[in-house]
Amino acid sequence: MYVNVNIIVIFGKIFFMETCSVISILPPSIVAVALYSLLRYKYPKGKFALVHKTFLLGVAGILFVFIAEKTVAYLHLDSLHSLNRTLFYAFVLTALVFEFWKFLILRLFVYPSKLVVKTNDVIVYSIFIAAGFTLAYSIYSFYFPPSFLDPCFDALTVGPVFLSLSIIMGYFMGISLKRDNPLVDHMTGLLLAVVFQGINRFCLLTQDTVLHYLAMAGMFLIALTFIILSLRERPDDSQ
Repeated sequence: MYVNVNIIVIFGKIFFMETCSVISILPPSIVAVALYSLLRYKYPKGKFALVHKTFLLGVAGILFVFIAEKTVAYLHLDSLHSLNRTLFYAFVLTALVFEFWKFLILRLFVYPSKLVVKTNDVIVYSIFIAAGFTLAYSIYSFYFPPSFLDPCFDALTVGPVFLSLSIIMGYFMGISLKRDNPLVDHMTGLLLAVVFQGINRFCLLTQDTVLHYLAMAGMFLIALTFIILSLRERPDDSQ
């Protein structure tokens, strides 16, 4: 009887964890569909090829993550036996990999596009890139769950985190559109995204809920501020 109860508990935990993994797929899917529907409604004759491309390139980022994770595992860099290793894994091996891929898509495909003329435009594309990447990573994590992460904790925070980081990076890429030297803005956006993503991953690894919620609140407030600033932008603001 005792063994049967243990089996039921184990299966219950597995089911609960898998449910959380499925839930983590919902935020990027809902955001992408809602934003795409809004754009289709607002611009019925608009061109959406770049939207499709950036979303799919965001999804393709999972290949980059897969290669990085296999390399990290091969070199035994995922052995988190100390604070230094945990910090290095969170900020360099995870956050930098995640955000650098999104940054590359923004810089190579969105920034040079003639369709992009305002900061808001870049933020929109940045959200689509992040939504595609986050959706692919959530599906990947469902089939290959990290042994040292709590999927339920991740599922509760994935939506606000990916949305806030995409706005932050998109804002700095956007305000650089009419700069003579956009490198500083580009690197600032990338650095902030990496730092906040690193804090996010570190909190997930250590299961520090208090620090995680404080960090999320900070990300959200910064992202909200940048949205307000971008909405108030005038054509000559970034010159």
